[in-house]
Amino acid sequence: MINRLSREGWYARRCFVLSRRGWGFIAGGILLTLACAAEDIPEGVHSVESIRAEHPRLFISADDLPALRARAFGAAREEYDRLRQAVDALPPEAPMVFQEERFTRLPDGTIQADRASRYGQHLFRYNGGDQAAQAALLYLIDGRKTDLEKAKNYLRLAGEVILWSAETAERWVAWQNHVELNALAAYDWIHNDLTPDERRELLLPLLDYVTKAQPGGEYTFRRTIGSHRNGNYGVRALQWFAGVAAYGDGIDDERASDLLKSGAELFFKMLDHREAISAGSGLLASPTVSYSFGPYPDATFLFFYSWHAAFGQDLSGRWTQMADYANWFDWSAIRVLQDRPMFLHYGIGDIPHRDNRNSVRSLYTHFAQVIHFYRDRFPEKVEHAYAQVARLPETARGFRTHYPFVPFLVAGFDPSRIDSVDSSAVSSGRYFHAPRFGLFHMRSGTGPDDTYIAFRGGSSETVHQHYDELSFVIYKRNFLALDAGSRTNTAHHHKYAAQSVAHNTLLIHQPGEEMPPFWRPWGYESDGKTYYNHGGQNDRTAAKTIAVQSTDDFIYVAADATGSYASSKSREVVRQFVYLLPDVVVIYDRVESVNPEQRKEFLLHAQNKPRRLGETLWQIDFDGRLFVQTILPADPRTELAGGPGNEFYASGRNWPVVEPETPDWDQEFQLTGKWRLEISDPEPASANRFLHVLEATLPEYEEPLAVEHFQTSQTDGVRFTDRAGIRWELKFNRTGEIGLELEQVNADGTVRFSGALVNEVESPEEAGFH
Repeated sequence: MINRLSREGWYARRCFVLSRRGWGFIAGGILLTLACAAEDIPEGVHSVESIRAEHPRLFISADDLPALRARAFGAAREEYDRLRQAVDALPPEAPMVFQEERFTRLPDGTIQADRASRYGQHLFRYNGGDQAAQAALLYLIDGRKTDLEKAKNYLRLAGEVILWSAETAERWVAWQNHVELNALAAYDWIHNDLTPDERRELLLPLLDYVTKAQPGGEYTFRRTIGSHRNGNYGVRALQWFAGVAAYGDGIDDERASDLLKSGAELFFKMLDHREAISAGSGLLASPTVSYSFGPYPDATFLFFYSWHAAFGQDLSGRWTQMADYANWFDWSAIRVLQDRPMFLHYGIGDIPHRDNRNSVRSLYTHFAQVIHFYRDRFPEKVEHAYAQVARLPETARGFRTHYPFVPFLVAGFDPSRIDSVDSSAVSSGRYFHAPRFGLFHMRSGTGPDDTYIAFRGGSSETVHQHYDELSFVIYKRNFLALDAGSRTNTAHHHKYAAQSVAHNTLLIHQPGEEMPPFWRPWGYESDGKTYYNHGGQNDRTAAKTIAVQSTDDFIYVAADATGSYASSKSREVVRQFVYLLPDVVVIYDRVESVNPEQRKEFLLHAQNKPRRLGETLWQIDFDGRLFVQTILPADPRTELAGGPGNEFYASGRNWPVVEPETPDWDQEFQLTGKWRLEISDPEPASANRFLHVLEATLPEYEEPLAVEHFQTSQTDGVRFTDRAGIRWELKFNRTGEIGLELEQVNADGTVRFSGALVNEVESPEEAGFH
């Protein structure tokens, strides 16, 4: 049933704005008209006024061909030569060649793959879709009939591979659905040279698959559905590309029209969501870097290309989230390795903790497109993008994409500028803040001996996010305080790694509390037992950021996670996190439970075994050194948990990363946090106050800072002199309004800062962003 909107609705407003700008004009093209009236189309669909009637129109139009051909034989000649070599090597007849070693044919005719997560495309030597798109693109460039015939044959193969995967193997054909998308593009690109019967033969299997694969459709096997909130590379996104390819061709016009409109609604909703998520930070849909710096940018760029080709309109000026993408990478990459195509990251979110390294191979392509789309509108941000490309090793400087047309469309990208960019002229501000995920990155500099910090406080989103509010990560030469556990294919994945107990946060224990849900990995089989929440959070969207204030010398963040815990145990959970550059962190926690017996704990995870220096003092070594001083409670109960066989103990048992556990499991999973400090009050109390001073140093420092604790009737405080001779005094409100008074005095006695920090989130301008 079609939802209806008034003319004051979201869609009507968007339609009005676009028509005012005259974006319906297509040079030299024939236009088909789609109704723009809000009451005639699904809610949320953007201004779909006029789609180009002739083909090609999916990613590439006839208007694009002269420039595309010139680029193929000019700036993108190397890409053309590689593409030509690959297509010329393809067997003309497009054979269906099975990879028999990857599956077993069972007597009943069904297929059993060698692993549960095996995609259909991996069971064939040629998936058909990718090869058809390569041949069809070369046909647009060169006009060779041999390429046309190969494109036809591999399109037929694509239909067979997709159908066999879905109905015989009962599995998705590709994680990101690029096989289907490339097949649709190939059909569009050779449409003009197909007979009416060939068009039906090649298009209908693709439309049938797209229809049956939708949520609630005929297919029920596990597949990537996708949504506007995540990468949007699932089967729902295929509606748009199928609609563009098939609309108005007289084959199945009603279905094509429905797909076009539903797909447009999805993508415009996605663009709006990504804009809101970024809020100028550049963060793309998820704080988990394997997604955000992997496939997530594709949906934005593919929609820009396809809309421009089909409607003659450049949408990139209206949705500018990707213009800030370089800022997100700048702060996320602690270091970019030069001897291999990887970068070191904080390990936040739904990601394996093998070594906290992630590939940079996609980033050259992503940044090239950022530069292409935004070079004229945001020259400073484009400089930032070039500066990030310059960080990539030579082995990663090249296009890597499922979509063969991309290198031939990014005319605005100039590789010759990469090594001439002045990185020192790029301003990144004092810290990184993505408000919708409550994510902060902070650092003392960008060198190998600098201190790097991540903090979570105030998320309203859940995409690939753990129950990790108020948690932090500290890196100096290595991970001194880290997110523990790892994404795996065992119960460890959702019973431990995603839960609060695996993070440097606060726990409130309540026996028998239900463990909050998290998605299960491929192949997971339950043991049938019930496990309870190990004191953690149960809501990933309830925390609020109270304050963000900074100078060039400190960054202060306060966050309220009271609602992140069950109301049956949580009355107040607030963390005030103060980073005093370059190396000191002061953390003050106000925690009040419903019942005094609900024990409260401060957690800190370490990879190596902490060394106890005193009753309230610990030292953690891991290339760098972290001193941990407990100021409050004054007489804490401190437990050192973990160690061999108990690294991931929670909810009544240990949760091994791999099962069955092998002796050398930690050679693969090297950053899982095998030890944790658990600090609590010695006696039951409803209200607890935790106060800690952490200092990240180099190993040559053998003694911690001398910290003095003081109290007034209303405040808890510390004062100390750092290693540069600067005297610091911090006073936190013990009750009532959340508050902090801070004083900073230079070694010569000059007062550099003195005053109360307000409970407000400072503006980007106040934070040093330009």
